[in-house]
Amino acid sequence: MRPKLFFFITLTILLCSTVSAQGYVDRDRFFSHERFSFDLKYTEEMPSDGRTQQDISSFTSFFIDGIYEFSSGDFEEAEKDFLKAREIWPEYFATDFLLALTYENKGDYERAARYYKSYLNKLKKFHKGEYPISGSLIRYFSSHNVEEYAPAEELVRERLKGYGIDLDKVLPVITFPVFISPLLLAVVLGVLYVVAKYRVWPYYKRQKRLKNPPEGFWVCPNCYTDNPVLSKVCQKCRKPRE
Repeated sequence: MRPKLFFFITLTILLCSTVSAQGYVDRDRFFSHERFSFDLKYTEEMPSDGRTQQDISSFTSFFIDGIYEFSSGDFEEAEKDFLKAREIWPEYFATDFLLALTYENKGDYERAARYYKSYLNKLKKFHKGEYPISGSLIRYFSSHNVEEYAPAEELVRERLKGYGIDLDKVLPVITFPVFISPLLLAVVLGVLYVVAKYRVWPYYKRQKRLKNPPEGFWVCPNCYTDNPVLSKVCQKCRKPRE
């Protein structure tokens, strides 16, 4: 089995939510970290070496530590671990949900709303089949356990309304896959180079010429042509000398 496929299969087995088909109707149960759990027997069967196994181990460690710290009331550390877990597997929407709960407990309702919106967007994509690998595997292993989008959206909308936040006006948290980051940086640097070379530097040179024309000449501010000081109009564009 290819490492990437093995990675997602193992994560999917580990990350099945304990919510039942009726569980999300209970608001208290829905907005609880306790509805997410691991079947630790799978971790005992995982190989202990290799990059894929290291990723699985790291994700599992951050996610479980985050839940433990959340349950202990250490929301600062829970936030750090959930964010690290999210970096490893951005598509797994439960991490966004737990981050939203974490920020709620920290009193940062605006940020909590953004993670709730991100959670809902990913949940919708999951149910629409837009995750070609991890989504299909999640559905296979937890077809009766993952909450439906419509009731989840309704509960989140109602909760945010209590904080005076309109879900429709909330922007989700944008996540870039790690492998895209160097490419994105290269694109940004390339754009900055082009702008500097063809816009900023030529503008600087023109302004310098306007302020320091050659001896015996004046520079037209319209077309930047050098003209003899005795000329009253630009020899090129015919603009009068100012």
